[in-house]
Amino acid sequence: MVRNKLLIVLSVLLLPLFAAAKSRDSLAYTNHKEFYFHWDNDIFVFKDYYYTQGAHLYLVNPALRKNPANHLFFKLKNADNYFGIGAVQEIYTPKDLRDTLANLVDRPYAGTFYVRSFLTSVLPHQKLRLTTELDLGFLGPLSGAEEAQRIIHEWLGLDWPQGWDFQIKNRPYLNYNMLIEKEFIEVPGFFDFTGSARGRFGNIHDDLQLGAQIRLGRMNNQFKGLHLANKAYTENRDFEMYFFADVKGSIVFYNATLMGGIIAPKNDHDFKYNQIEPFLGEFNCGIRLNYKFIGTAGTVTWKTPEFETGEQHGWGTISMFFRF
Repeated sequence: MVRNKLLIVLSVLLLPLFAAAKSRDSLAYTNHKEFYFHWDNDIFVFKDYYYTQGAHLYLVNPALRKNPANHLFFKLKNADNYFGIGAVQEIYTPKDLRDTLANLVDRPYAGTFYVRSFLTSVLPHQKLRLTTELDLGFLGPLSGAEEAQRIIHEWLGLDWPQGWDFQIKNRPYLNYNMLIEKEFIEVPGFFDFTGSARGRFGNIHDDLQLGAQIRLGRMNNQFKGLHLANKAYTENRDFEMYFFADVKGSIVFYNATLMGGIIAPKNDHDFKYNQIEPFLGEFNCGIRLNYKFIGTAGTVTWKTPEFETGEQHGWGTISMFFRF
């Protein structure tokens, strides 16, 4: 029943976008190339539980327009198209890492690893960006989350996590995600306000999200490039420094890192739908610096409780961006 409602809502929200999208076999692309990564960790806000670590590596290259997954994506008409691929690992734990027994009222141990194919389609003059993604991988021990956390904890001299024997068991990771962003207010070079809408559908995450972001400082038109300025637009500045903040609200239909999968093994520790919070809030803020072909950013994120016995949580993110 929840899945059916999700499909109906997604269809209503995204139908106008599909109508405006160019046919899927378009080969329009930009020569812009980037490599970038994000490292999420809650140690930056002096915590060590829930979403505790994430590593994200991405490559954007026009050669990736030959990726077969691109046939599943949508492009805007007459747009700058950026083709990319990435690898992501995410780690989730309960609050008490020293507990050697499964705590049935706390978040289960869980890890994910997936490869992401994506296409970002941009209309610079309309200040419009569409990103579609396909995630394929694993939830469970095959993600390597236990080993990754043990290495990090040993390196940092933190408590050894004791409960990974109770992590959510292996299952495939398959998700299709779509994000649309539109700028509504701009003071060129100094301030802008952008709204966003995202939908995720798959066997791991099913949710809908609305968001709003402001940027303030010295900056380029964010739609004339990806994470760094596209050299094709000669009016872009070499140096950017700005503050940003955004707020997001989500409706959650399914979260396998809490609920264990569509058909969860009987010995899995997981939550039922009535035990998770269906409405989530998220706040992000940070600072960004770019100079020509390199950039960096620091972000702090706070999120409302994800399950009924949970607490609000936060983490920090360090990002680096390189343009070839």
